[in-house]
Amino acid sequence: MTAGRGLRVLFAVQGEGRGHLTQALALAGMLRRRGHHVVGAVAGTNRWGDVPDFFRRGLCAPTETIESPGFAADADGRIQPVGTVLRAVRQSRRFARSLDHLSATLDRVEPDVVVNFYEGLMGLHTLLRVSDAPVVAVGHQFMAAHPGYPLLPGQPLQRVAMEGYTRLVGANAATRLALSLYDAPDRPGVRVTPPLLREQLFALADRETDGSILVYLMEPALAPQLAAWSDRHPGVRVHAFAAMAPLAHSPALTFHGLSGTAFLERMAVARGVVCTAGFETVSEAMWLGTPALLVPTPGHYEQRCNAADAVAHYAGLRADTLDLSLLLDYLGSHTADPGPFRAWVARAEGRAVGAIEQAAGLSRLGGDGSRNGLPEVATERAADT
Repeated sequence: MTAGRGLRVLFAVQGEGRGHLTQALALAGMLRRRGHHVVGAVAGTNRWGDVPDFFRRGLCAPTETIESPGFAADADGRIQPVGTVLRAVRQSRRFARSLDHLSATLDRVEPDVVVNFYEGLMGLHTLLRVSDAPVVAVGHQFMAAHPGYPLLPGQPLQRVAMEGYTRLVGANAATRLALSLYDAPDRPGVRVTPPLLREQLFALADRETDGSILVYLMEPALAPQLAAWSDRHPGVRVHAFAAMAPLAHSPALTFHGLSGTAFLERMAVARGVVCTAGFETVSEAMWLGTPALLVPTPGHYEQRCNAADAVAHYAGLRADTLDLSLLLDYLGSHTADPGPFRAWVARAEGRAVGAIEQAAGLSRLGGDGSRNGLPEVATERAADT
């Protein structure tokens, strides 16, 4: 790049679930505030074929989709490791076409840097194809190599698969941003970074609760379990968001399609939130001070570890089944103080954008660091030492 303009940044995003998508939206705003340009996004999809409308609208940049590997799950939402591998093998020719699409996009867009939100095909591309653009890999999963993160016993095949996929995503990356619920020392090639939360969340602070419970279902197959619980507890108002058509199941339970804005607005007034132990929803709940019931997706090793990590840092409690009664009991005896977590989140822009600028060589332009907020980055780094 030249010294007269900001960075041209291309996103690669794992398109399943809302976590990586909302992280990308948050980082896009941070980059633009620093004078950089998000020139587009390539999203890997599998089961649902496209990214939600809220991502396309919110990114304000061209978004393309490619076919990418995804988890295989049974009718109850339980992850099937062998089925996941077999399906990936059967679809390998399609993924080869996706790599070609990535190469063509990089040649056409000519980004200064690529930010990869845990999309495995982008990691594979860095191993197999030549590109001039450095890659910054982003994911909570990079915390798995940190000594402070709990790697639980059991499910050895899933653990190996998670660690292998994370290494693939970070392959040949200039740096890796390990998104974390708490501050921790950096590791070689890994910068511990606060959650990347969107601006819309910050405008919703400290609203009064309406007494409802909010549920995010990563797996729509879990909807019947939630409906059964609601039928037994008709006095509890529940709003559920999932990748499914909107449905009013009963006066007490309403299913909504995925919507970033509506979900946050509901969370700001909810008594508690139930989610499947991903990272983004837990982070948003902690910032709002909304206690969470974490229900790891059955058979999903990474989510088991995420739940243990979050509970250890006062996000709420975990359960093995979608039993909202546990959350109601918890709410009767616990309160949340979002202050310390909000202070950690406030450091996200300096750490994340500073790492991207450094990967692209921008930190070497101008000895006084006067461009694109570099004094903030320098202050942030000094505070970390």
